[in-house]
Amino acid sequence: MKIEAIIWDLDGVLIDSEEYHIEAEVETLKKFGIELSLPVAKEYFGVKLEDYFSGIVKRYKINIPVHRMITQHYNTLIGYYRKIFPVTPGVFEVLGELQKRYRMGIATSREKELADIALKRFSLFEFFETIVYGEDVQNGKPDPEPFLMACGRLNTKPHLCIVVEDSVSGVAAAKKAGMRSIVRKACHNIDLDFTKADYMITDLSEIPPLLQKMEQNG
Repeated sequence: MKIEAIIWDLDGVLIDSEEYHIEAEVETLKKFGIELSLPVAKEYFGVKLEDYFSGIVKRYKINIPVHRMITQHYNTLIGYYRKIFPVTPGVFEVLGELQKRYRMGIATSREKELADIALKRFSLFEFFETIVYGEDVQNGKPDPEPFLMACGRLNTKPHLCIVVEDSVSGVAAAKKAGMRSIVRKACHNIDLDFTKADYMITDLSEIPPLLQKMEQNG
């Protein structure tokens, strides 16, 4: 099996942020009188802010402008990206090793300003040839557009790409794009259904030998 490129999600994969994202969402929604539960929060892993808060407004039948909620949450997230979200263990070693063998890009639902705060903070830009941000696409995950755009920029074909994800919507997007997916299982997504994923790991250090085995086995 030939592999030319790896396309990474950002939140929950490269930065270990998803549980903190829920804290930020709870913090924001409390200001609008909404008590967000953990199961509901997990349903929205991996989606764009506009889709997230549009869904919340419809779900709770509230008469609050979506853009107002987004602005409030955006300001909350800036602080989290600057100071709170940690990098995922093993990121630098794994990316450094894989960079020698594959072309790599990021396809994230996160807005450029926010994503770049984390990428700059942890000096991650050097590992990637391209980054597809939330505002780069018309349709976010689970639509395949983010992954297909990254694939095009990497000048390769979907069946030669591996996606590393942590959300159900990301796995669905990868599948629709004709790409194989590796899911990073962690505390924040341990109870989600990833039966459509091709492979599952719990530590990023598992990825290099897994890819090598995939290529050897054809």
